[in-house]
Amino acid sequence: MAKTKIKKVTTSKKKSFIEVLKSFFIANKTESILLIFVTLLSLVLRLYRIDEYLTFLGDEGRDVRIVRDLITKGNLVFIGPQTSVGNMYLGPLYYYLLAPALFLSGLNPVGPAIANALIGTLTVLLTWFAGRAWFGKVAGFVSAFFLAISPVAIIYSRSSWNPNPAPLFALICAYSIYQVWQNQKPKWIVVTAISLAAALQMHYLCLLLIPFLGLFWFLSLRSQNKLQKSALLRSSALGFLIFLLIMSPLVLFDLKHEGMNFKAFKSFFTDRQTTINLNPAKSDRFLPVLETINTDLYLARQDLDSVWPLIIFICLVFFALVANKNKSATYLTVIWIAIAVLGLGVYKQHVYIHYLGFIYPAVFLLLGLIISLGVTHKSAIVKFLSLSLFVYLTFLNAKFSPLWQQPNRQMQITENAVDLIIKESDGKPFNFGLIAKQNYDESYRYFFENKKAKMIRGEAGVTDQLFVICEDGDKCQPEGNPAYQIAIFGPAKVIKTWQINHLKIYLLKKTP
Repeated sequence: MAKTKIKKVTTSKKKSFIEVLKSFFIANKTESILLIFVTLLSLVLRLYRIDEYLTFLGDEGRDVRIVRDLITKGNLVFIGPQTSVGNMYLGPLYYYLLAPALFLSGLNPVGPAIANALIGTLTVLLTWFAGRAWFGKVAGFVSAFFLAISPVAIIYSRSSWNPNPAPLFALICAYSIYQVWQNQKPKWIVVTAISLAAALQMHYLCLLLIPFLGLFWFLSLRSQNKLQKSALLRSSALGFLIFLLIMSPLVLFDLKHEGMNFKAFKSFFTDRQTTINLNPAKSDRFLPVLETINTDLYLARQDLDSVWPLIIFICLVFFALVANKNKSATYLTVIWIAIAVLGLGVYKQHVYIHYLGFIYPAVFLLLGLIISLGVTHKSAIVKFLSLSLFVYLTFLNAKFSPLWQQPNRQMQITENAVDLIIKESDGKPFNFGLIAKQNYDESYRYFFENKKAKMIRGEAGVTDQLFVICEDGDKCQPEGNPAYQIAIFGPAKVIKTWQINHLKIYLLKKTP
């Protein structure tokens, strides 16, 4: 008996992660090769000359300044970036995610950009995993492939910006709630809660995940027996507590600042003249949102000036709903997109493509499903049309890939301008101002502070020299400019100018 028991324990020993991967590769050689190809493709498209392609403007400069002070001074952060609409603050999680990357890169801003590129590639891999589990091998590969080569996904995966990791956390939300709903694994609701809290701290439009997740949580609760319901409610309570814990820095901030964030939220939803329209029947923005999804994500940001691509897209969605055997995963994916379209359809402001980040995986999972249904169909015509669609979209995404564009070199140009000013200041204190229509000076401040420059903010004191950078060409007029850091310097005259790429740099001295 004892020997039998020992043998039984030995044979039931769980395999390590490496052993599981090895077994998978042996059993699925072709798929493994394709997966490695997609992973490397995603990494190359996101990491190629990333230091020259990354965006480094005021928002990025602000973020790395905050994270640098977290690393070097231990300044804890309780709020994240401010939203562009509504004056609300996100949670600080994004800053803590950036900290290891900025530290490992020696405070070089390219570090957080590389971290975002790796997060983008991880999203591609998890899209393959979800697509394979829900719709099969072909769908998993096609979904991951198009997410990997999507110009929009590439652009928003190679810069450090808080909305960029939202697709990853949204996908984890969707996959985990599916585990709860269809596979009756109540403990996955804790994963749902954690990933939802993370997504909300990336962008507040991820609030639209709440009705989506709430619907499938309710369906899970309704379909289970008494014992299963009890387990789900216990796990949900634990998940809710963890959710509150992750969001607690924002609560503490509001308690200290008289509910500033809560008031901003309240104003956003109650003062609806410029924010939202709570009557969907009066909204005319649903089709434009669908067109944005179709043109920006499927058609590589190319507006074909025709309604036919949208009509074809809608017809293909209905085809997927009817033809696919795994109805539950199809419904979940379509409802995920539909709730986003409904939510953004009542939003009165312009809908930028990064607002849709929390449905990127769903959009490409749906595309993978549609093409896989076509190529595995009995009809030769349907197979031909599906393969033609795959080839056409691949060509379109490759032709309009952002890698064909010249890099902006924003980080290098910013640092070169800072180095020139430090040199020309001759080791003496100076004031600094920026003239720009769509930027502010945080990116320049980051390099000034890292290089220990003697830059003095105008509110802290006025020196005898003022350097002004103009990003708007020769039309700038630094003398008498109303920008605060220039106006506080007082009457001054330009005595010298320099040109670095598109930047015009001025040295001003006080007039008698």
